[in-house]
Amino acid sequence: MAADFVERVVQRLRQDAAFSRNRHFLALSSPEGRRALRIHRHLRSIERDLARGFRVRVDEVDRRVRLTLEAKGARRVAWLSGSEFRLLCESPAVRAALGAGPGPV
Repeated sequence: MAADFVERVVQRLRQDAAFSRNRHFLALSSPEGRRALRIHRHLRSIERDLARGFRVRVDEVDRRVRLTLEAKGARRVAWLSGSEFRLLCESPAVRAALGAGPGPV
């Protein structure tokens, strides 16, 4: 149940620019809310790197997704759960960077 809440909050943070962290302070100050904010920031950071032109390799390791992002002089490895990866792939820019095109993943 907590995982569903976290996933819904992350999805809302990523899709709804009007979703106010101030207005929903009590919900987001819970441990689950703080986890959702942390996941949202992590996914946003990965999106920024992909938009900057980092090359990406995706591997599945022990039911987790490993993203290896590489650019000239930089390398980053990010680990995501399956649901976090699905949330990341909702972005058309991410799907394009992964070579999946604009359609659903």
